[in-house]
Amino acid sequence: MARFVDRERELDRLRALYETDDAALAVVYGRRRMGKTTLVLESIKNRDDAVYYQATRGSTEQQIRSFVSDAAAVHPGITRIREEWEALFGYLAEEDAVVVVDEFPYLVEQTEALPSILQRVWDHTASETETTFVLTGSAIGMMYEYALDGSGPLYGRVAKDPNGRLDVGPLPFDAALSLFPGDDPGEQVMTYGIFGGTPEYLRAVRDDEPLDQNVTRTLLRRDGSLHEEPENVLHREVDEVDRYFAVLKSMAEGNRTPNEIAQGAGITSGSVGYYLSRLRDLRVIEQHYPATVDPDRSRKGRYRTSDPLFRFWFRFVYGRTARYEVYGDDAYADLVEPELPDFVSGTFEQLCQQALLYEYGDQYRFVEEPINWWDGSGREIDIVAPTAGDTLVVGEAKFRQQPVGYDVLSQLENEAPLVDWTPESGGEPEYQYALFGRTGFKQSVTEAAEERDDIRLFTVDDVVRTLSN
Repeated sequence: MARFVDRERELDRLRALYETDDAALAVVYGRRRMGKTTLVLESIKNRDDAVYYQATRGSTEQQIRSFVSDAAAVHPGITRIREEWEALFGYLAEEDAVVVVDEFPYLVEQTEALPSILQRVWDHTASETETTFVLTGSAIGMMYEYALDGSGPLYGRVAKDPNGRLDVGPLPFDAALSLFPGDDPGEQVMTYGIFGGTPEYLRAVRDDEPLDQNVTRTLLRRDGSLHEEPENVLHREVDEVDRYFAVLKSMAEGNRTPNEIAQGAGITSGSVGYYLSRLRDLRVIEQHYPATVDPDRSRKGRYRTSDPLFRFWFRFVYGRTARYEVYGDDAYADLVEPELPDFVSGTFEQLCQQALLYEYGDQYRFVEEPINWWDGSGREIDIVAPTAGDTLVVGEAKFRQQPVGYDVLSQLENEAPLVDWTPESGGEPEYQYALFGRTGFKQSVTEAAEERDDIRLFTVDDVVRTLSN
């Protein structure tokens, strides 16, 4: 079994559901490779009443036979039950069993009525028992359709206290660090910026290898364990794979608005929305808005690839494998490394946004999560964090090799007043400036920070230390 990392809150919620005196239904969903199976297996470890069934594609008859075989190891009486889903689920409910069905959508593919069947079992049999049913699924849209949307057969039956709805996403940075320990904060940020927080991707990283060897071994080589991962995911999840490839390649080239993405992908602006929506459902991309605007009323939304490994693959791997083979051992140094600081800068920016909450948390109460800001003229600020008082904290994060110069501070001071934000008091905002730099700061910046109380400086070491505590 894969080593269990983080997920302690989710684990506690599942275990609490198992111990309640009432029937409970939990839905565990999220993209593939996120550790859903590891989570549910950990939750039932050492229990003698738990049935775990890993659903696979196959006929209904095959699925039922496999389910009965697995369940009989714990509840042998099930072999006497009629081999129909309703009867089998009803029997296990009356036994007060914990029933985990991993990849529930595979069963529904063969038995479309299964969510309704489980609904009947729940309403007529299980509700009077102490059973717990746990349904997992990587097909997020299908899990919503069956159990989470208002029209789904199981809607309203998912446990509320504790909450049985578990959205399993990427590991946060601090948890991911446990899978690639090291003592170089800059390299740790770059590792996270390439592999992200997907547990299965992080397990491919060897802590006894430097970053260049890990990237070359897993991603650049044709036989690398992750070399075909984004391609395989898309082939499993969507039709018209070439269209999705074109959209993600366009985004990797720096296009962020729907029109830009459509133009870069060579598809019509009228159709791009469908592909973007599907990629959002798969948790591959996300839509975001500038700080202080209302997303429901703003037309300034942009898209970005939320999965770092997908972002890396479409920028550095897709269509370039033969080129890497020509360069051989020099491929990483010549073709990847020079562009890596720029590539990782987005991840560093997001980590700085998170760190800012901790660094200023004793001084201010923030009313919004720190995010970036932009306007229609190309001006951008990496970090904007409104407070409950009169202060707007603004910042810039630079992951480049050169120390941060005074020009960065000066530009930040000039652009901060352009942010459309008014303090709750109705007066003029006060500004606090936060600068984050990978390799430190020029003397002019450090002197300004020493002389003024509205400037704070943070290195990449500070960011990693803050998020790791």
